[in-house]
Amino acid sequence: MTANSGFALGGSNNPLAFPHTQPITLALQGGGSLGAYAWGVLDRLLEAPELRIEVVSGASAGAMNAALLVQGLATGGPPEAKRLLETFWRRVAVASGSPDIAGAGWLFPFSGIMSPLTDALRQTAKGLSQRQVNPLGLNPLRSILTGLFDPSVLGQEGAPALVVSATRVRTGEARLFRDGEVTAEVLLASSCLPQLFPAVEINGEPYWDGGFASNPPLRALIEAGAPADIVLVRTTPVERPERPTSAAAILERTEEMTFGAALRQELRSLALAQRLLADLPAVPGVLARLRDARLHVIGAEEEFRALKIGSHQDPSWTFLQELRELGRRTADRWLIADLASVGVRSTVDLSDFAEPVLEPGIGVL
Repeated sequence: MTANSGFALGGSNNPLAFPHTQPITLALQGGGSLGAYAWGVLDRLLEAPELRIEVVSGASAGAMNAALLVQGLATGGPPEAKRLLETFWRRVAVASGSPDIAGAGWLFPFSGIMSPLTDALRQTAKGLSQRQVNPLGLNPLRSILTGLFDPSVLGQEGAPALVVSATRVRTGEARLFRDGEVTAEVLLASSCLPQLFPAVEINGEPYWDGGFASNPPLRALIEAGAPADIVLVRTTPVERPERPTSAAAILERTEEMTFGAALRQELRSLALAQRLLADLPAVPGVLARLRDARLHVIGAEEEFRALKIGSHQDPSWTFLQELRELGRRTADRWLIADLASVGVRSTVDLSDFAEPVLEPGIGVL
């Protein structure tokens, strides 16, 4: 995707058809099972008639949520988007062999296919290779998406734009796939944890989880002309004051730091751009979009910190439902507190991200 490719409006996204709604861009983080939190956030936002979702980006679990959200909105509006998201997360639970999901007989073909890999994921802390924990290279997400995800509707008139990130193994850079480029293989690439799954090849290029390089895509959306109001849905805490000491806690924190690094860099880049451009009387297109972007964040800081170690590997239906309800509650609180600011101002202070890393004066005088 290039910076001047633009996001076209059409069909149900035409602002003239809904003059009282605010167009927004959604950016969805990954996070394994914690993606069910974002499911809950989306479930609540779909009930807000004041908002019009025009662009959605995601990485890893966020890519799954984003793709099914866009597909649902394109084919049946909010009710269909809600149905597809719930069906996806139900399939995840059933595939893990979750014993606490009722009425899932029709999903029997998927039952238990993820369970061995869920156990294998917990073994990666012992230093085992991908070939040792998953010698057959099985990816249960492929079966979960079968018959559910329909890429043919992406990019059609009236559908929100979709952007999904994956990471090039060769260079470590993000590759952003847009609309009709997003296939099931792309979603599998965006969710490919190299500890578990072999790299997903697309046109001869191997890819790993999009969270390594762009979690989620943010600045590229602004540059390409997405709505100025970016709603970032986080699935991890901003910070953890406590010091991890156990092997499991250290591993989990290093994973959080790894998958959060790209987002921190994007936020710093946006903050610096806005500081430099703030007082200029006139700037051209892309720079104007960066200057005028408004950021909003939905997250559950204290609740995320309180989750037990390994929660991102827990696909049980009870836990996924708890996360969904948490997502709905925090989205509801955000709507009450910040909805009036959409279209007017940012509700996130980016100034700390723009502070210099080193004080001036390091060079030779």
